[in-house]
Amino acid sequence: METENRKNYKEIQLNSGSGNWLKKIGQNILSIYFIVLTVIYPYYAPGGYLEIGENKYIFFRNVTLVWLAAMLLVILCTVVRRPGLLTEYFHRMSVTDWFAYGYFVAVMLSYLCSSYKEEALWGAQGWYMGTVMQMIFVLLYFFFSRYFVYRVKWVAVWLAASAGVFVLGILNRYSIYPVDMAGQTPVFISTLGNINWFCGYWSVTAPMGMALYWCSKGRWYRVAAGVYSFLAILAGIVQGSESAYLVFAAAFVILLLFSIHSVQYFYRWMQLCMMFAAGCQAARLLRYLPGFWLNYGSGLNGGSPSMMERLTSGNGTLWALCIVFSGYVLLRLWIHRKDRDASGRIRNLLEDGRGNKICAAVLILCGCVGLCGLFKFGGLLYGGEEVPIMLFREDWGNGRGAAWNCSIEAYRALDALHRIVGVGPDCFAAYVYEVPAAAGRLVEEFGSERLTNAHNEGLSMLMNVGALGCMCYAGFVGSALIRFCKGARGQTFLYVCAVSLLAYTVHNMVSFQQVLSTPYFFMLLGMGEGVLRKAGKDYE
Repeated sequence: METENRKNYKEIQLNSGSGNWLKKIGQNILSIYFIVLTVIYPYYAPGGYLEIGENKYIFFRNVTLVWLAAMLLVILCTVVRRPGLLTEYFHRMSVTDWFAYGYFVAVMLSYLCSSYKEEALWGAQGWYMGTVMQMIFVLLYFFFSRYFVYRVKWVAVWLAASAGVFVLGILNRYSIYPVDMAGQTPVFISTLGNINWFCGYWSVTAPMGMALYWCSKGRWYRVAAGVYSFLAILAGIVQGSESAYLVFAAAFVILLLFSIHSVQYFYRWMQLCMMFAAGCQAARLLRYLPGFWLNYGSGLNGGSPSMMERLTSGNGTLWALCIVFSGYVLLRLWIHRKDRDASGRIRNLLEDGRGNKICAAVLILCGCVGLCGLFKFGGLLYGGEEVPIMLFREDWGNGRGAAWNCSIEAYRALDALHRIVGVGPDCFAAYVYEVPAAAGRLVEEFGSERLTNAHNEGLSMLMNVGALGCMCYAGFVGSALIRFCKGARGQTFLYVCAVSLLAYTVHNMVSFQQVLSTPYFFMLLGMGEGVLRKAGKDYE
């Protein structure tokens, strides 16, 4: 099947010479847009932090609409010149494509059935995740999957730009502001604004760099990816949002699962573990520099120490670094020892099916030990006080417990039709605050602050676009993850896509769609799909 698909793809390419120049123009337009979105957009912050979300949205909207107009013109010219040529780009629909199309239809149905037409069209004030933005996201996926030509240099440019964002975030956390930003507060860092927005952007880009280090082959590529990974890890540790540790967990777990079939990849995974422990110690050392530390984080969990403080205030991560390093050295010595029979047994254990069972057992064991450690040494009781993050109640996760409970209660109050199609894209607040019981609890928990989403992408989507939209979106993301994992053996960039995809998805279990992270997520989905299409695996 794979050979046949690849043959068909090549035949289409050979028979489309008259339209290649149009496709080339489309690719160049897409490349320009890619540079603007990855290099310029993160740093665009006129007026500092004052209305930074609004300014970011306007920039993204205007640039994207111009780009879409140019791409649609290319398609129009393609159709006029040779109608049949359009099939080269769009006739072969993968299962991921069909789910994306289904999500597109579900969003449109949600808008048509919404009682809040204006808000459903553009989105809530300051967020703008309405119908227009959801359509843009889907188009991002389709255009990138058909026109983007993957090159390592493109990823390098993207990560280099994000490294600058991370460096600024690290310096800001330690009270150093190389760029003067109006409206500076501890909650706003780098050129992205709120720490939750920063973490959303970080959840897409940081796992890319970690995965690239893990799978890179050239020495200098690996060195550059290693430096980037350490900066990304340090930024994730100190930035202030607890959701970053979900990203770390997701990235390390999936990379471990990818590593069990290769000794070399397992080495790389252990090196990333050492980077994380070293990052914790680096953050700890920086805390002791005079005038360098901005004490932020204690307020995140109702006065209890933040995860950052726990990881950087003691010797736990230092001991972890020593243990992992010792295990790494011993493993290399054991495998490469003169006794080839013994080394072969270890190598085979890591490279055959038994590694899966061992890996699963180790993960379960580590999880149990970690939970016991949380409860015993830094968990349920810390200095005689309860740690709210270990107790799910209304104030859990800065009020996320209340937001989730109210979201479920408000969804149950919907009629059958709106349970299926939702109340309208980004209409969460417009509806929830009309449900007396839910509104009262939200006002009690958040006061005058208006909650515009559930701080859980799944719950927010269930409310906004209903069960239909949720299922299509889950199928879209899930099918892409499965297909990327299957195709990664021959296309290592798909490892990068899969790790970032999973990390972002896990992160948004306690977060939300926003204009600084979600466009990159859909763009990366399209890039991975494009790699599969070029390999002739679009049907798989």
